[in-house]
Formats: sequence, structure tokens, C-alpha cells
Amino acid sequence: MTQAQSILLVGHFVIEHTARNRSGRFFNFNGTAGVWDRDCILAGGGWQFDTLTEDLDLSYRAQLKGWRFLYLPDMVVPAELPVDMNAFKSQQHRWAKGSIQTAMKLAKPLCQSSLPFKVKAEGLIHLFNNLAYPLVLLLSLLLPISVVIRHYYTWDFSFFIDIPIFILATFSMATFYACSQREAYAKWKCRLIYLPLNLAMGIGLAVNNSIAVVEALLKRKSPFCRTAKYAISDKGQAWSQTNYRNNYHWSTWIELALGLYFTGAVVFSCLHGMWSTLYCLAMFQLGYLYLGLLSLFQGRAVMQKLPAWETSSASAK
Repeated sequence: MTQAQSILLVGHFVIEHTARNRSGRFFNFNGTAGVWDRDCILAGGGWQFDTLTEDLDLSYRAQLKGWRFLYLPDMVVPAELPVDMNAFKSQQHRWAKGSIQTAMKLAKPLCQSSLPFKVKAEGLIHLFNNLAYPLVLLLSLLLPISVVIRHYYTWDFSFFIDIPIFILATFSMATFYACSQREAYAKWKCRLIYLPLNLAMGIGLAVNNSIAVVEALLKRKSPFCRTAKYAISDKGQAWSQTNYRNNYHWSTWIELALGLYFTGAVVFSCLHGMWSTLYCLAMFQLGYLYLGLLSLFQGRAVMQKLPAWETSSASAK
């Protein structure tokens, strides 16, 4: 799980941040391994708590005031990734919700600024990019239905549609992450084995992050849920006995239901020889079952009735 997370983050830092910085577009501080100028913080309006991603919020406000950030891709700093699936999903929920909150807060000032159109356009896409998750969730509901319809209406020509679309959709993502691994690691080829899990986890997050997006659009407030960390420095180091953990969310049952839904679609495709759709269906199946089962397995040991954020706060104390 942490290897797949690492691929996600390396792609974000090595390619996205570098490209945005070099092309003069906005990019955000991520709360790790960065230095702020005090005057920059004050000019941007200071740290504000009306979003869950206060670093993203301040980054954009400071850049709207004319400050420019410098990204140093060669400065490598070790960091601990969440090893608990529920902590990972809580982190992703916070990031997804916070980015939409920031987008709703700063979209108007960004559009009204005197910045070049390319900076405004990319900034809006960056801030609103998590709107893609509800669309992935909608696709998840429709994809197995389309497989059944194609079979009963004998749409044999769909093979010539499925393959090109699948190649275009997956090749671009795989190339993006493969290039980031090549840039960051000397032995990058051995890391590509985690790419399928990386893509599947991105799909599996659709339920968790769609809830975050809807909450942000409805302006529903929520507390800052800390991401559980355990100071892990060695592979195989024990962590599962601690009470500092996030319990699973009710959305876990939706993930498991979708995993079973796609399992049925995979079985249907195998029985009817619809091999062109099989790999795509299997990716969705893997994503939802992996996140759902791991959330359930790792979260069941936490017996407290407190919400996750209260449990984390109590443990931190």
C-alpha cells in the first residue's frame, strides 16, 4: 500500500510541481519540507482555518498577491506514509474536501486577477480536479450495465471501441507515473510492478473522495482529522497494536458492495467471452475490494465509539 502511495506522491511532486513551477503557473505548498518567508505569509493574509487544506489556501492567496514560489526537485526529504488504510482514506478525504473548499473560496479572485489566461485556467483545473471522483463513481455504476447491454444486443463492434479507449486512458497515466519513477529512482523499473495497484487504488478512492467533494459543495463543516503516523523507520516494524488508529467509515460497505458488483461483472464477461472488457473491470474490482477489505480488516480492532477525529485527538494527548 505504501509503495502505491509513493508512486502517487512522486508523480505529484516530480512532474506536477516541477512543470507548474517551470512554466510560471501556480503550485502549492504541501506542508512538508518547505520554507516560507514571514512577509509572504502576512501578505497572503496569514493562516486561515476555513478550509481543511490551509497550506493550499495560503499558497494561492500568496501567489495572487504577486509572490512566487521556487520548487527544488533535487531536495529529497524522507517522510512517513500512512500504513493504515483508514488513515490513508481519512487523509485523502481531507485533501479532496479541502481542495474543493479552497476552489470555491478562491475561484472568483483568481478569475478576476490580471494573471495570464494560462495561469488562471490551470489554477482552476488544479483546484477543481477532485470533481473527477463523482464521475468515476458514476462510471463505476454504469460500466457493468453497459457490459450486459452489449452482450444482449450483440454489439460485437464494441471491441474496436473498448481497446483504443482503454489504451488511451491507461497509457497516459502509466507513462506519467513511470516517468516520475525514472526521474526519482535509480532502480525505477522494479517499482513499476506496483503500477496496477496504484491505478486500482485511485479508482477505489472514488467513494471516499466523492463524499468529500459533496460535503465541500454543500458547505458542510467537519473537523481536521489527523493522519495517524507511527514513526516507522524499518520494514516490517509493528504498528497494529496501537490504539492510535482510525476506525472504518460507513462508506467501506459501499466499497465492498461495488467490489462484489464488479466481481459479478467479471464473472459475466468470462462466461460470455467478453475478453476486451475484462481487464478494465478487474481494475475496478481490485480497487474497491482492496480498499474495502483492508479498511474493514484494519479498522475492526478499534472498539471505541468515538468518531475517528476524537480518537486521534485523545491518542495524541
